[in-house]
Amino acid sequence: MKKRKFLILYLDTGGGHRAAANVLKTLLDVRYPDSETKIVNGFSKKQYLPKLLLVDFYHIAMNFFSSLYSFVYRIGDNRIFVRIAHLLLQSFTIPRMRKIYEEEQPTDIINLHFALESTVRDLKRNYPEINTTTIVLDPFTAHSSWFYDKKAEYFVFSDRVYQYAINRGKIPSNNLKIVPFILNQKYLTQVSDDMLLEFKKKYAVDPKRKIVLITGGGEGLPILINIVNELILRKADYTVLAVCGRNIAAKAYLDILSKNDLLIDLKVFGFINFMDELIKICDCAVIKAGPASLMEVLSSRKPVVICDFIYGQELGNVQFAVDNGFGKFYRKPSEICDAVDYLTSDDKRRAQLEKRLSNIPISFDTGKVVDMLYEKHPAN
Repeated sequence: MKKRKFLILYLDTGGGHRAAANVLKTLLDVRYPDSETKIVNGFSKKQYLPKLLLVDFYHIAMNFFSSLYSFVYRIGDNRIFVRIAHLLLQSFTIPRMRKIYEEEQPTDIINLHFALESTVRDLKRNYPEINTTTIVLDPFTAHSSWFYDKKAEYFVFSDRVYQYAINRGKIPSNNLKIVPFILNQKYLTQVSDDMLLEFKKKYAVDPKRKIVLITGGGEGLPILINIVNELILRKADYTVLAVCGRNIAAKAYLDILSKNDLLIDLKVFGFINFMDELIKICDCAVIKAGPASLMEVLSSRKPVVICDFIYGQELGNVQFAVDNGFGKFYRKPSEICDAVDYLTSDDKRRAQLEKRLSNIPISFDTGKVVDMLYEKHPAN
């Protein structure tokens, strides 16, 4: 049998796509060392126009015009619009991916972005011997553009998206599989009390204080500064871990505040790769409702206060957290801080929340996803 070679396709619209690609590659390398896996960006560095329209627009909108992105997201949930968008994008992506295919000769294509669906369909038509799988990264509320190819095979994370794919996307049920959420397994690792103390020492955190983590993922949280200012006005008596991501302006501002010991105990971070350690030491996390951020916190059995979400795309994430009693949703800094006080002030309530979070109704056994991908035997 031909050596298995996986190409994982992604776009840089949010850190969750690249993070999922990294997790899949790591597990494929570990579990199936006889195979080869490469991660491929769907756009080349020289494809400035599609990058501007899709990637750069996403980053700018998330930081400054989130309502504009939500508007475009809703408009885009239209079959005609989706078809036109794919026709425009595939003129850039198809020639690139055909060339990559000829160079790499993969046995399997794993697609992690809806904008690459038409490209994957083209590869399958021209090279029918390859396996192609699209993994829908939105766990509860998926955009219709994920289901552009009616003959493709899709992995989804919930029955809600499964039913949506059948009813709205018109995808045959035998082309759909519900699989565990793709998560870096380090978030599931339970650590001892001694290790927690080591982490707190590492980040200069007083072990006697309650700890609140505020993060918006790789792009940062637009209202991060407003939340910190509210905590300062309240003279909050807990340590605040503020993760600014790529928001350089917010980090510079908060760095200045953190030097004033008379305000609050504030630790400021930029774009980091140790989020799991900060989550493990916190008592509560304030986040945007991105799927990766939400699942990283919940899988670590920490309650959340959701303060922002992309209307439509991330609505299901908010509903999942709130309806299951894993946290709260508020937009105003004053209400967010009230919710933080509520979730951290009572140890008995905190213990009840942790027990509830230990029975979260979603699987994070990403190894099963990798096994399912490998079990698909390509043609010789």
